[in-house]
Amino acid sequence: MEIVTSWMEKGIEKGIKLGREEGFKIGWEEGFKLGMEEGIELGRQSAVASFVLHLLQHRFGNLSQIQQERIQGLSRKRLEELGEALLDFNSITDLKNWLARI
Repeated sequence: MEIVTSWMEKGIEKGIKLGREEGFKIGWEEGFKLGMEEGIELGRQSAVASFVLHLLQHRFGNLSQIQQERIQGLSRKRLEELGEALLDFNSITDLKNWLARI
């Protein structure tokens, strides 16, 4: 049987407190890092979507709201595929067919 003295109890409490503080700091830093990475990726996706929309609207005129929303909802990889595919589009029908396939 072990006897726990008051100074041992205070040491244990201090250890728990320091552990929580360190855990919070590490968790906050990791969360911040992940949040920044996700924010950067979303920014890139948004920029690519805006550029592809600009190219399509320049080529075919105004797109419908549904088409714009559909394009803005695409992943960055799909947007890059659409950016390449639009070079071969001859009409808005080609865009409609491309969107229907994905």
